[in-house]
Amino acid sequence: MQFVLWFKWKPERTEALLELWKEFKFPKEVKVIHRYILIGRHISMAIFDAPNEEALLKITAPFRCIGVAKIAPIMPLEKAIELAP
Repeated sequence: MQFVLWFKWKPERTEALLELWKEFKFPKEVKVIHRYILIGRHISMAIFDAPNEEALLKITAPFRCIGVAKIAPIMPLEKAIELAP
């Protein structure tokens, strides 16, 4: 299933976050599609496929002391339109 993750942190935590990003590896069961940084917003985003809740925890847990991660399932808009009653 595809998900979008957006992660927000306080500016004073940027250095710690950069160090963690250098070391962090997505779990092998997760397929990263894209990663982004919202310039000037202290927010990063990722779009990825993950098989289960355990994979989601593996992605978010290392960052819990630096900021707030939010995850939502996603689907292409075209598919949602097709499925709409």
